[in-house]
Amino acid sequence: MNSRDFSGLNKDEIIALLLKENSQLSGKVKILSTNVKTLSEDVKILRMYLFAKKNEKLTNEDKLQGVLFDELEDSLSDEVAESETVRKTQDKKSGKRPGRKPIPKDIPRIKVIIDVDAKDKLCPCCSKERPLIPTKPTEELDFIPARIIVKEYDIKKYGACSCDEFKNREDLPGIIEGKAPKRFIPGGIASPSLVANIITNKFCDALPFYRQNRIFNRIGIDLSRQNMSNWALTASRKCEPLIEHMRKYIISGKLINMDETTVQVLKEKDRAAHTKSYMWVMTGGVETKRVVLFNYAPTRKQETPVKLLKGYKGILQTDGYSGYNKAVKDYGLWHVGCLAHGRRKFWDLAKVVKKKGKAHKGVTFFSRLYEVNNSLKKMNLSVNDFVKRRREKSIPIWQEFYKWLHENKDRVAPDSPISKAINYSINQYKNLVRYLKYAEVSPDNNIAENAIRPFCIGRKNWLFNNTPRGAYSSAVLYSLVETAKINKIEPDKYLNYIFSEITDKGEDIDLDSLMPWNAPTYLK
Repeated sequence: MNSRDFSGLNKDEIIALLLKENSQLSGKVKILSTNVKTLSEDVKILRMYLFAKKNEKLTNEDKLQGVLFDELEDSLSDEVAESETVRKTQDKKSGKRPGRKPIPKDIPRIKVIIDVDAKDKLCPCCSKERPLIPTKPTEELDFIPARIIVKEYDIKKYGACSCDEFKNREDLPGIIEGKAPKRFIPGGIASPSLVANIITNKFCDALPFYRQNRIFNRIGIDLSRQNMSNWALTASRKCEPLIEHMRKYIISGKLINMDETTVQVLKEKDRAAHTKSYMWVMTGGVETKRVVLFNYAPTRKQETPVKLLKGYKGILQTDGYSGYNKAVKDYGLWHVGCLAHGRRKFWDLAKVVKKKGKAHKGVTFFSRLYEVNNSLKKMNLSVNDFVKRRREKSIPIWQEFYKWLHENKDRVAPDSPISKAINYSINQYKNLVRYLKYAEVSPDNNIAENAIRPFCIGRKNWLFNNTPRGAYSSAVLYSLVETAKINKIEPDKYLNYIFSEITDKGEDIDLDSLMPWNAPTYLK
């Protein structure tokens, strides 16, 4: 019977039927309204990721937390940048002058003396030379464009001597010549320094080979993209033993941070060109001997971390991806979560929802936890005192947060952004609090995210790798560059050093001597 067919029904039955229909419609409207609200929030978050600034500017209540995520550089207008008045204005709050940073002392300097005429130095009254007043030199940065030189190896050859005795000596070679130097690129024109510069430009400064080709063309050198690619592949192959040596330092450490991101490889066997592959990063080491290793894998499956972490016994810090769980279980690792990921889910929603509510409250809990951690770090406490005091101050906040999460998980619409934020923190709660056990563990996994960020920036410029070999090579070269950076060594100098050493010593080289912390002092 149609719900509007009231024939044969009395007044009370019709009213009851209409009330039932109204209740059903009201329920549907409520569900649709909730769905509209959820989808609207999703759209706002997606629009924010597409069009908004990619930093997380803190509110007043968050300012004590410190900077946790990406920052955009603050650019000054020309007027402010050039204004000596603004530059010399005293900061009323700190009492400090915010003047520019000094130019490093190791930058070469050319002294230009500006003097007055000799006759003007003399006193017009007594003809004595006026006293010299000590002054501080004024500095100006001068740029000398990059240049390339050609090393010409004139290898001398000598023929047979014309004397009779020489002619009768069969043991003497007819022709002798100077010993040719070893080449990093056999048969190629590239020296270790050139290859180091090309690799640094791409893997440190995100300059693809086709852009470098244009730059070299402007100074009169034609270096094809294919040549540069081949040189990078050769360099990566020669450095593979060094990467394996670095892995030993990571496995021998107490803490490893890991993360992964997508990469597209066009010619992967038995896979479509658009299929996602992955670049994994792990960073760790022993004390001041820090290592960053990139690893290419066709998939995001759990077998990759199982392989990479083989032989490791210690702390593993990651985001909430479940692919790490098998390695954690198999090797008995202490698995620590990432507060930055938990906070970000609340933060993304708080930025698009004007009215303060649950999202803002969630951000506040994380802000309080970071404030505790950051304030204690500034106190230079002993390891034991730091751990003890961080636990004493943080655990009550975590308990309050845990209670709040469970009180609100059923008060929000399922699958809404706020529901996802709450459930993430609930599901990851045990891992999130585990940083409190060890002083060397930070609340978040930002060290791994920072290590993988240069790859993500570079990926925007060249979009994909052509072959798995290229992806593996990229992993090797990113590892060398980022390991140099984390040990505060200029990547260009470090790559030039190891390429030169590998060229000179070949298979007899001591790999430990190539580690950044064992590099010559002139590199540091």
